[in-house]
Amino acid sequence: MAKSSLAIIGSKHYKRSTVRSLVAEAKGFFGRVTFAPIDKVRIVFDGDNSKLVYKGRNLLKYDVCYPRLSSKDYVLGEALLHLIGRSKVYCPVNLRAFQVTNHKYYTIKELSNANIPIVKSSLFTNPDSAKLTLKEFGMPFVVKLLSGFAGKGVILVDNEKQLDSILDTVSLFDEFISVQKFVKGKNSDIRCYVIGEKVIAVRRSGKQGEWRANVSRGGTAEEISPTAEMKKIALDSARLLKMDICAVDLLETKEGLKVIEVNFMPGPFKKYLGNRITKEMAEFLYGRVSEKITA
Repeated sequence: MAKSSLAIIGSKHYKRSTVRSLVAEAKGFFGRVTFAPIDKVRIVFDGDNSKLVYKGRNLLKYDVCYPRLSSKDYVLGEALLHLIGRSKVYCPVNLRAFQVTNHKYYTIKELSNANIPIVKSSLFTNPDSAKLTLKEFGMPFVVKLLSGFAGKGVILVDNEKQLDSILDTVSLFDEFISVQKFVKGKNSDIRCYVIGEKVIAVRRSGKQGEWRANVSRGGTAEEISPTAEMKKIALDSARLLKMDICAVDLLETKEGLKVIEVNFMPGPFKKYLGNRITKEMAEFLYGRVSEKITA
């Protein structure tokens, strides 16, 4: 097993500390670890001989290929994941999951159809639909740009005038927006990392005066013991999208836990958790190689 290999394909906007942590942990398991930024990867379509080439190496010849991509990699990411899906290399994520998780409303729709509890949501682009949502949800509510990530493009709307201003702005960029019901008194949520059959739960708390719980916006994170409910919802969500590695973000409400979104490329919160998450990812990926060889 010393010669087993792992290729990590990174987003154009990858975080260096995350990559360094994941590569360092992976080197403790794999004989060869290659990190390739997606914009440096060359895709060659040629039937059964199609390739993903990085510095002369075909990444489809590795034992494991783990693409960590965001919505900003969408066009190239789709082509890349399509090619990986047709190959024999093991990959913990897939094209359909990439498409679904990068569309916030579609994620919620898929989960809801599978009877997984979700935060009440709506999708619209025009003022008339917005007024109907306002009446149904009440104020305040959360507006999300479908292209947003890491807490960016997420706005808490307190009044109708503010909503009108937002609609005027997004219409200039032909942007769709999703709306979710706001749970008052909450500036924390729970991120459940799904790594194979394991669930690692982390409570994220927003900084003082901030209603968003994103660590990237100054919040904090601490590991907690996952409850049976957390495990079930997280694993059900990951299985629905056929992902072996992802993160499921949950909100605590009076009616129980509800899914906010599913993250295709979860960050490891290294500042608060150290290498805990990246080590679990690397060990799981190596385990899949072991299963394949001993089968």
